[in-house]
Amino acid sequence: MQSAESSDTTPSDAQAPETTTVSEPQVPVDPADINAKTLTQLNTLMEESLQIYELEDQKDTVIGDLHNALKVITSFLSFSTPVHPGIFNLPSDSTVTMLPDLKLIIKLSNGKTEIKKFTDYSPEIITQIVEYVTPQLLELISAQKAYLAEKITFLRTATKQLSTISQLKENIPTISDSKEE
Repeated sequence: MQSAESSDTTPSDAQAPETTTVSEPQVPVDPADINAKTLTQLNTLMEESLQIYELEDQKDTVIGDLHNALKVITSFLSFSTPVHPGIFNLPSDSTVTMLPDLKLIIKLSNGKTEIKKFTDYSPEIITQIVEYVTPQLLELISAQKAYLAEKITFLRTATKQLSTISQLKENIPTISDSKEE
């Protein structure tokens, strides 16, 4: 009966029940469920990995396309442009020059020189390079257009003057024509 008396106590008088005395019935784990879940996760892992592979492949293709398109422009124009060394985490006294074939000549402050390919870098670095050199290339193109327009104007004027002289020559009587008269 003592146990009955102790059970008659109110919750405020009772001490906290021990957690080990109360146990929930354990439900047996079905190995088939665990295996099915693991197989599902493996399938998801494979699908996600394939998507990453496809994205990496697309990245390489896009970088290659960008490289080829930019190389056509820079090779045709024969422009070399400086690139900010900070893009490559180099000291400010280093110099980086992008050649028309899109190779990068990196001259370090200690005198060492490296040559890297444009495509050797990550998409983040390539993006920074393109953002940095595009305004310079546009400036060089603008200057080249002005230069060529000036030369073409000169050549047109010279051609027009020479055409005038050619027409005069046709209209000038030759010396033999004047003696015959």
